This record gives sequence, C-alpha cells and structure tokens, in this order.
Amino acid sequence: MDKIKFLINMVVAFFMYPFSKGRFDRRNIWLIGGHSGDIYNDNSKFFYEYMLKEHKEVEIYWVINKDSKVFDKVPGKKLIRGSRENYLYYYNSKAIIFSHSPSADIAPYNFAIPILNCFHKKPVKVYLNHGTISFKKRKPMNGRFKKLIDDLLKSYDISTASSEFEKDVMVNDWSMSEDSVCIVGNARYDNLPTDEKSETRDILYTPTWRDWIKFNSGKFTDTDYFKNIMDFLNDEKLNNVLEDKNINIKFYMHHLMHEFIDDIKENITGKRIIFLDKGVTLASEIRKSAANITDYSSVAIDFLYMNRPILFYQFDVEEYIKKVDSYIDLKSEMFGSLAYNSNEAVNKLIDIIENDFCVLDDQKNERSKFFRYNDNKNCERIYDCILSKINK
Repeated sequence: MDKIKFLINMVVAFFMYPFSKGRFDRRNIWLIGGHSGDIYNDNSKFFYEYMLKEHKEVEIYWVINKDSKVFDKVPGKKLIRGSRENYLYYYNSKAIIFSHSPSADIAPYNFAIPILNCFHKKPVKVYLNHGTISFKKRKPMNGRFKKLIDDLLKSYDISTASSEFEKDVMVNDWSMSEDSVCIVGNARYDNLPTDEKSETRDILYTPTWRDWIKFNSGKFTDTDYFKNIMDFLNDEKLNNVLEDKNINIKFYMHHLMHEFIDDIKENITGKRIIFLDKGVTLASEIRKSAANITDYSSVAIDFLYMNRPILFYQFDVEEYIKKVDSYIDLKSEMFGSLAYNSNEAVNKLIDIIENDFCVLDDQKNERSKFFRYNDNKNCERIYDCILSKINK
C-alpha cells in the first residue's frame, strides 16, 4: 500500500511543481534523513544538528516516517517521508543529504520512476554513509537491483570518507568518481571524545545483522547466532564478574534484526544485561560506554576513534566471510581482542575488565589507518564541501 501511496504523491507533486515556482523561489532548501525515515541516529543526525546550530541561513528539513517512534525526538522542521510535500520539497531542494540512499531516506522510489527521476539530477546529492567502511562488503539486499544501485552510487556529487583506506574502497571497489569522494571525516565523530575516560564502566554489545537469518523462514531460536549470543550472555562466570564489579552489558540488537529481540530477552538469566530500545540514541550509548563487544559492526570503529577497548566475538567467521566478506581481512588484519567461541569471549572480556579497560597496542596502532582527522571539525568540512558544490 505504501508504494502505491508514494507513487500517487510523487505524481501529484510532479504536476504541482510548475505552479509552485513562486512559493519556492530563492529558498535555500536542504533535505536530510537516514535509516529509511525510521531512526534518528548516525551521521545524518549529527550533521543535521550542526546545521540547525551553525547555519540558520539554510532551510533544512528532516525526512521522517509519520509513525516513527522517534518523531518527537527530532528537532527543527520535518517532512513526512513519502508525502506530497516531501516530494515537492525534494523537487525544489538545493541539496539532499542521506546515510543510506536518496530513495530510502529522502524521496521513496523516485529515482526508479522514468521521467520523475529527472529531479534526481537537480540537487547536490550527499552520501554520508551510516558507518565507517570496514567489516561488511557492499551488496544489494536484492541482487536484481545491483545495476540500479551501482548507477545510483555513481550519481552522488559528494561521498564522505574518513581516510585514504575508505576512499580507496569507494573509488576502486564501488566505482565511484574520485572527485566525488571527499576525505572530510564522519559527522558523528564530532560527538566523540578521544582519550577521555568513559562516563560509566558499562559495556556496549552490538552484534550486526545476518540477512540469511532475517529472511529465513526457520525459527530464530534454532540458529547458531541465537545460541552463541545466549551462551555468552548467560555465562555464570561472566555474570558473577559483572555483578562483583558493578558493570552492565548493554545489548543493542541491530535495527534490521530487532524483530527477534524478545527471543533474546525471554532467555536471559543474567541480571546485568540491559536491553536498549531500537530508537535509542546509539551515539550517546557509544560515548558513555567503556568498551565494545561486536562481531562485525562498524560501531567498533567509533571505539577505535575514542581509544577504548574492543572485543570481537566472531563465532561464525567462516560463514560470514563466505556470505558477506569484509574490506578488512578477518584473518590477518584484525585488532583488539578476538574470540571465536563463547568461552574465549568470556575470558577475554574478563581480562578487559580486570585490566581496567586498557587498550591493546595493536588496536592503538590501527587508528591512523581509519582517521585522517581527529579535531571535531568534520561537520564543518562537510558543510564547506556541500557549499562549494552548490556554488559550482
């Protein structure tokens, strides 16, 4: 039903467009969004809030779903994703800024509709990405759309990167234009401290999603993914240490796997496991956590930036390499603490806690690979880059 409604709204906005010139004339409109209008987080959030504070001369709108749980958390001006106004403002915008794609975050399906997709060429298109390129090779959720998505990536005017490593992937693996990839840093890193002690001794656990589980008709509780996570979180020795040291593990289920969160909750025995809501401001949890546990999430790169310990619990590494693969060699280029089963993960996490959250040398040495800048001026550089493209 949504697709039909979106199509009707974009067609109506298309016919309204010629008669709306007076309404939009000389307005400096920028649209921004992320996570398909559902979540207020990541690079888009921090760049949006920077713009609200520092550049009031820009008329900027956050694009959001009408039924989003975080609707009231979003400050400033909002547009309902897929509405007539959304498309009309898109057709009259000077810049669109997104973390996933214009179709997902800004103007649903418009890029794929002949004639109507002529508006895709009009604004400056800014791809902020939603995490540093690292442990997940890019591929479309549906292989039928690969060419369409490849063409979309090549059409972006600006794609932000944090390092030469990231730019190299975008240009040589994704076939993006070298001129479009700008090493300016991630907007969300402006919110992160470096070399400061965390607010708490709590540990953030962020396993990433698996498409072969999400789209499988089998029972989630029968999967190795579920069993390995539960073996780790319910380990008696680990929970005794957490209790003794007054430390919590905060568990954030990836938003694309959140439908299975109740299966995890219902089987937890430890009292020190706290479950974070899908709509939580993840950046705040990252900032105040003392360490990160993950498998292949780019959240680990945020902890690398902050110089805080990371435990990689990669219980399905062979399957992951086969089905997803990584831009970082998972066999030879890893850093931090590594575990491949629940016993190893428990012991290495206890080591991190007992060593007062000290960072391993091999992790410290990796920072220069991923970050050109460490000055909390990434948003400023992104803005300057957009402005220069608009002025051209």
